[in-house]
Amino acid sequence: MAEKKLPLFVGVDTVISDLGVSRAKAYDVIKQLNKEMKEQYPRAIVVAGKVNRIWYEEACLKTGTGC
Repeated sequence: MAEKKLPLFVGVDTVISDLGVSRAKAYDVIKQLNKEMKEQYPRAIVVAGKVNRIWYEEACLKTGTGC
């Protein structure tokens, strides 16, 4: 059976669901995470309104501190 691949980027609906925040706050979180990623990795690809899944999971889900 084929594995289901997760998308490379996380959208606003996922952030809303995971963090339990409003749509506006979710976009703020995405914007802040993209800014931090671009500062640390200037050559990183940033997509407006979405955040890199690995960066998001490390920053918001795995640390236990939340965004």
